[in-house]
Amino acid sequence: MHDPFHPPYKSMILPAEWERQSAIWYTWPQNADTWTPVWEDAKLAYKEIIRASLKYQDVNLLVNNLDLRKRLQDELGPMASDAPFHLEILEYPTNDSWIRDYGAITVRVPDGGESKLVALDFTFNSWGGKYPPWDKDDAAPVFMAGHRSRELFAVDFVMEGGSIDVNGLGKLLTTTQCLLNPNRNPKLGRDQIEQAMHNWLGITETLWLESGINGDDTDGHVDDLARFTDARTVFCAIETDARDENYEPLKRNIQALNRYSRTTDLEVVELPMPARQVRAGLRTPATYLNFLILNGAVLVPVFQDKRDDKTLQTFEKHFPDRRIVPIDCRSLVFGQGAIHCSSMQEPAEAIAGSAQDAAKGKAG
Repeated sequence: MHDPFHPPYKSMILPAEWERQSAIWYTWPQNADTWTPVWEDAKLAYKEIIRASLKYQDVNLLVNNLDLRKRLQDELGPMASDAPFHLEILEYPTNDSWIRDYGAITVRVPDGGESKLVALDFTFNSWGGKYPPWDKDDAAPVFMAGHRSRELFAVDFVMEGGSIDVNGLGKLLTTTQCLLNPNRNPKLGRDQIEQAMHNWLGITETLWLESGINGDDTDGHVDDLARFTDARTVFCAIETDARDENYEPLKRNIQALNRYSRTTDLEVVELPMPARQVRAGLRTPATYLNFLILNGAVLVPVFQDKRDDKTLQTFEKHFPDRRIVPIDCRSLVFGQGAIHCSSMQEPAEAIAGSAQDAAKGKAG
C-alpha cells in the first residue's frame, strides 16, 4: 500500500475521457436494495447502454456469478454478435454496480521514449461508509488489473472516480463537499489532497467547486455538476428556478468556474438541470452532466423532459465528431446514478488521440 505522497513513478497522468479508449467497463445491476421498485427498467437501461457502447468499442461486463453470466450470454449474445466490437462477460462478485467509483483508474506513465499504462487502486469506503458491505467493490481493481496483466498500485487514499474530472493536461475538477469531507481522508488538508492528486494523476491545477445537487448521496460528486468536454471547455449545470434547492449551490459553482476562466484558459458552457425527478417519494439526482464519452459517441442521460432536445443540441455543437446518443435514465437515477456512474473507461495503449493532440487541434 502506497501513501499519497510517495508514488512509484515520478510522472503519472490520468488521460482525459475523450482520449482513445480500448474498452469500457460496466457492472451488471445485481443489488435489489438499490433498484426496487425499478429493477426491470434499470436492467433495460443497462442493456441499452451496452448495446450503444458496442458500436464504438469493446465492453467488459462484471457479473456476480456463473449462472448470471450464462443467462446474460444468452440475452446479450445476439446483440453482441451484430456489433463491430467485443463483449466480454466476466464473473466477479461485487456489492453494487457503480464501477465508476470503485473501479481501477488507469494512468499513463513514461516508459523509455514511449509510455505505458498502470492501474491505480484507490481506497473505496462506500461514499463515507454509507452502504455496507463494500469489501467486494473495494477489491475490484485487483481483478480488473489482473485481467489485463497490468501493474497495479494500491493507494492509501479514499477517492471515487465520480468525484473528479480531468482535462488530461493537468486540470482537475472536484468539490470541497466531497474531497474535503471528513468521511473520506480526515487527516489530510486541502493542500495535501492537491499534492496527492498531483502525485498520482499528474494534476497541476485543481478547480474547486463547492457542493453537489439535491438527491445525490455521494457528498457532491462533480460528474453530476461540471465536466470537461475538451482540454479547455467545461459544461456546468445550472438551475433556473430560484425556488429549487439546487439554485443557490449551482449558482455558486458557475460563479467559481467563471472566476477560474478569468485566470486560466477555460470556456464555461451552461447546461440546464432537468425538471425535478421524484420516484417512490424520493428526489433523484437527475442531471445531464452524468454523460459518458466513448471513442465515437457521447451517451447522454435524458428524462422525457422539455429540456432534453435543447441539451442534446448543445452536445452536438461541442462534439461534432461524435454521435450523440440519448439514453433514458429515469430508472438509473432512482438508484442514485446514471451513465457515467455506471462505467469506467480504460485508455488505449497508444497515445494517439490524446488530450495534447486535442489541445493542439483546438488551438489551430
